Amino acid sequence: MKPWVLLIWATAVASYVVHDNSTCIIYPQSLAHNGSAVDDASSIHQAFDLCGTDGTVIFSNHTFHINSVLNTTNLVNCEVLLRGELSFSDDISYWRSHSYSVVLQNQSTAWLFGGTNVTLRGEGGWYNGNGQAWYTENRNGANQPGRPISITFFNSTNLLADHLTIIQPQFWATFVWQSKNVSITNFFVNATSDNQWDTTNTDGYDSWNSDILLVENATITNGDDCIAAKGNTTNLFVKNVTCHHSVGMAIGSVGQYPNMPDYNINITFEDVKCLNCMDGAYIKTWQGVWLNGTSNGDGGGGGHGLIKNITFRNFELENAGLPIQISQCIYPEADSKYCNTSKMRIEDVTWTNITGTSRYNIAASIYCSEAHPCPNITFENVNLRSVNQTKGLPAYGTPLQYEVFQCANIIGESSSGIPCNHVAPSNFSQSVYSNVK
Repeated sequence: MKPWVLLIWATAVASYVVHDNSTCIIYPQSLAHNGSAVDDASSIHQAFDLCGTDGTVIFSNHTFHINSVLNTTNLVNCEVLLRGELSFSDDISYWRSHSYSVVLQNQSTAWLFGGTNVTLRGEGGWYNGNGQAWYTENRNGANQPGRPISITFFNSTNLLADHLTIIQPQFWATFVWQSKNVSITNFFVNATSDNQWDTTNTDGYDSWNSDILLVENATITNGDDCIAAKGNTTNLFVKNVTCHHSVGMAIGSVGQYPNMPDYNINITFEDVKCLNCMDGAYIKTWQGVWLNGTSNGDGGGGGHGLIKNITFRNFELENAGLPIQISQCIYPEADSKYCNTSKMRIEDVTWTNITGTSRYNIAASIYCSEAHPCPNITFENVNLRSVNQTKGLPAYGTPLQYEVFQCANIIGESSSGIPCNHVAPSNFSQSVYSNVK
């Protein structure tokens, strides 16, 4: 049979899903509608209904138009092969009123995906969030109600996403929620803006209330956290990641909800390159007092818990705004009166083999709350110098002509290996735009 005959047959089948035993191949509606952007969500749901248990779902090598929310959860022993483009509409009013809630920070998602023993494998295909409309709409703002996370891996056990490519994510690119043993490997994200508005809140990867997690071999270009371990992320291993123009590798923010304690334990970031990033490797917690409105666009604070056994290892930083930070007052920065109230304990954190350049004259700002001074905070082979220093140029607008390591409330500071030479302010921002004076 000639290939074009097969294509005509495939596009003539009901609902554009070819079902053969345990395999479903999806074809886009546009093939029968002169290329019009007809919503393919119903066909996608049909394919997962037919082949989501002990089966295979294949997106054929075409462009699929996703104009409405997707919920493909409760999959069992299912393999999904992405060979085409998933193009999500930029109908902002629709998504803001229809996206699925993911609870955390009043966020929502365009696609809930997951189950038990599930593989999502990119085979030349990609997810296109058409995020430019969102970047322009958001105008550098923070969280916006209804602005959807691209894909959320939800309530999953033994899930692998391999060779997943996401371009122009609407908001966070991926979110792992209430899951165990989830691996994302050979991962690519690119969120870039073509106008004056930036790509705020386009995190590459976030996890929440999840355990035994892997992110390995990733390249992420975005305007916020490259990888972020949010509350109750445990046993996360991140390896071989390159970040461009992001906000680096983050623990947090945590401690947002008084009735939901956060425990972030056993997390390692290893073999990371961060190029022209705002930050490098940092930990951020909320203050210990609830505030209704913050710069994050959502109320928070007052939560308690523990951040323990965190390792940042083998980092190459190039032109990082603030390479290393601990802040326990990350959101109410303008009003520092609550900055010593954090109920989150931080201990056993190591930065080892961290090299490269800072954008300004500051390498680290480590401020632990007076309510919970930090034990076992250590540096091993940390070698950071400002870009100007490497060129033999002065640090302008400051008398501090040396690399600044700000510290406060570190237990055993003298044996920490941190060359503390400045007192860290309680409300020091994670966004640095000038030399420290």
